[in-house]
Amino acid sequence: MSISLNSNSQLKTLYLNSQLGTKTNNIYNFEFATPIICPLNQQIIISVSEFSVPYVFPLFNSSNNVIATSESGTPYTLTIPDTIRNPVDFAAYWNGNKPVGYTSTLVYNKQTFKFTFFSTFPLSITTDTTCGRIIGLEYINNVVQLSIGSVVNPTWHLELPSTVNFRPTDQIFIKSEELTLNNVNSFGTITNTLARVPVNTMPGSIIFYRPVELNKFIIPKKTIQTLKIGLTDALQKPLDIGSQAFQLLLKVEFMYPLDDETPYDKGSIPYFMKNELRLPDESEEEEEVPFGV
Repeated sequence: MSISLNSNSQLKTLYLNSQLGTKTNNIYNFEFATPIICPLNQQIIISVSEFSVPYVFPLFNSSNNVIATSESGTPYTLTIPDTIRNPVDFAAYWNGNKPVGYTSTLVYNKQTFKFTFFSTFPLSITTDTTCGRIIGLEYINNVVQLSIGSVVNPTWHLELPSTVNFRPTDQIFIKSEELTLNNVNSFGTITNTLARVPVNTMPGSIIFYRPVELNKFIIPKKTIQTLKIGLTDALQKPLDIGSQAFQLLLKVEFMYPLDDETPYDKGSIPYFMKNELRLPDESEEEEEVPFGV
C-alpha cells in the first residue's frame, strides 16, 4: 500500500527472535517491556521489512503423514515419520515396513518424478491416506481423487497421476493474531496476513525475505504492548518449524490521519476533467491576425 508519511515522528524497528518469545500452539507471543506508543493525533503504520528462517522444518506432520493401501482386500496403513524428506527414502520406508505376504513394491521414477506400485494382485489406495498432495494423487476442487486402482499390463501396477511434491510449502504466510488487517485469501476469508514469503531456496539453507517495496498497514491501535505472530503454509495450515527460530524485522512508522474530505476519485481523469480542466476565457484568447499581414 502506498502511504504518504506526513509526520516527523521517529520511526521504530522491532527485531523479533522467535526464541525469545513464548510459543503456544505454533503462535509466538512477544511482550515488550517498553510499549510502542502512538504520538498524539497520529496513526501507526506497520510493515515487514525482513524475515528469515532455516529451511529445515519437516515435511510430514500429523495432518499429512498417512498412506493407506489395500491389496486383494488386505489393508496396509503406514504412518510416515518426519525424518523422511525425499521420494527415494519414502519408497524405501514403505517397502521396508509392509506386512509379510504383501507383494506390492513402491518404485520412484526419477525421469517422470512419479510413484508406481507394482503388485502380484490388484491394489488400490484407500480413503485413510492423508499425504496425497505429496505422493502425487490428483486433486479436483481441493478434493483428493482416490477412485483409482491398479491395472494389469503385463502385471498389476498403479501409477499415481501426478508428480510428487516433497516441498513442505511453496510460501510462508506471516500472520498477526492481534492486528486487524483486512487481507483476503483464496477462499475469500479475511486474514491478518502481514506478508507472504516465497520459498525459493534449497532445503538446508536459509529462507531470506526482504521486499523491494514495503506493504504498509494502518492499524487502529494506539499502543503496542504485545504481538502474537504465527506462520502458516500455502494451504493456510500452521507451519511448525520445530526447534528452529525465525527472525522478523518489523518497521513501525507514524502518520497523521488522512483528510476525510479528500475526494475519493482525486487523481483520476474524471476528477481532472470535472474539477481541474479549465478552458481559457474569451479575454485570454489570442487576437486573430489576418493572413499575410
